[in-house]
Amino acid sequence: MAFRVGYAGRREVSRVELSRRRTGGDPTGLLHDRSDEASRLDTPPAPVAPTGRGPASAAGGGRTRLNGKAWGNDVDARPAGASVSPFCPVCDATNPRLRYRLTHFSIFRCADCAQVYLWPLPSEEEIRRLFANLYTTGDTMLPELRGYYAYCFDDSPANPLVQTYEHWLAALERHHRPGTILDIGCGTGLFLAVARRRGWVPFGVDESLDVETGDFAAFAAGGRTFDAITMWDIIEHARRPVELLAAVRGSLAPGGVIGLSTPNERSILDLVAGTLYRATGGRVTGPLEKFYIDQHFLYFSPATLEAGLGRAGLGLAELGLESTDLRRLALSLPKRLVLATLFRVGRWMGLDNRLFAVARATA
Repeated sequence: MAFRVGYAGRREVSRVELSRRRTGGDPTGLLHDRSDEASRLDTPPAPVAPTGRGPASAAGGGRTRLNGKAWGNDVDARPAGASVSPFCPVCDATNPRLRYRLTHFSIFRCADCAQVYLWPLPSEEEIRRLFANLYTTGDTMLPELRGYYAYCFDDSPANPLVQTYEHWLAALERHHRPGTILDIGCGTGLFLAVARRRGWVPFGVDESLDVETGDFAAFAAGGRTFDAITMWDIIEHARRPVELLAAVRGSLAPGGVIGLSTPNERSILDLVAGTLYRATGGRVTGPLEKFYIDQHFLYFSPATLEAGLGRAGLGLAELGLESTDLRRLALSLPKRLVLATLFRVGRWMGLDNRLFAVARATA
């Protein structure tokens, strides 16, 4: 598997043929806004910089955030005599606490660092088949995603995805004026087109199907750096997230910033669905399985995201709570009203279902 990176230049990508492209990101998006992951930029490759692992600190900044205390009834999940025990992808600890036992996998919370993660992880081949099927046939386990990816090809201002990108770029520009920007998982290049219109010099990098630090580190061997690097709905797919973040940190120019987004584990959706799960003795799993999906290996809260960034030598400059834009989902009127109501309650409680962060290297 190899990354391709290229200068977006003056080319605006408005539509690409899905069936002949390979993908590089998140296929579900029901509870998060994955951007545009249908294709690679067909431009000559250029390297980015090598990196090392950052200091194990949890430096932060910006606004006040939720604390990392877990809710619900996590139970000791260390299996007696099991040949392969779950281990935390962030800190490698092997003392998990079972949170949810779902149909095809379980959700654990690390007793050491509080990171929530899925186990067992699907194989790379399973993930590859899933993405290939999704992007060539449009088949998905979630009917709410019917038409979701059509927004990845429309660069008009009325597109809600373009509006999200404008919002994220405005946040980045509060911390760094427009310069060179690298989007990891650039897909159709829509984000790059929006960034170029705002004065950024855009580059895109995408990987065939999965996000793996080893591949990125091998690719990032040429020493190139960027003023901003973005990872929209990428970190939750990483099998080794700290190493990935450290690799990205090593590709930042002095004073550069990282922008990322990911689902919020500490959300109103988890609270409601988890309460229903526990009230029925674990028998009702359907609502949880709209949020916890096998393509997402990690689920961050504001606290665990800050801690993971700190382990890679990055500190928060800004952390925001956001909600999925329901305009991109195919929902019946009753479902739309229910979700809209939940999101309003979540906003009032500080339990929005998505996280947006800007980070920079710590001293």
